[in-house]
Amino acid sequence: MNLPHMADLVCAMIDDALKAYRTEDIVLIEGMSRRDDVVDDLRYAIFRESVTYMMEDPKNITRCMDYVMVARYLERCGDYACDIAEQVCYMVTGERVEVK
Repeated sequence: MNLPHMADLVCAMIDDALKAYRTEDIVLIEGMSRRDDVVDDLRYAIFRESVTYMMEDPKNITRCMDYVMVARYLERCGDYACDIAEQVCYMVTGERVEVK
């Protein structure tokens, strides 16, 4: 499944948003919306794959639901990184920008 890849993407998004805040360099967050779309797609792919495993064998339900929830939490962390990016853009440029 794609959970480790998703975690790497989200951690990079958070790192870039925080570095942009520290340095006031908005170039770091220019691709944030595109990366958030990738994270969203991974979440839905993990959900679909998990449902398949749960249908194949009910013994997988608990493990797969945990996996789905972790994917959901990571996706939410990516949303928070976008929120930080929006605030950094406003702080640096004075313009409101939607990063989602």
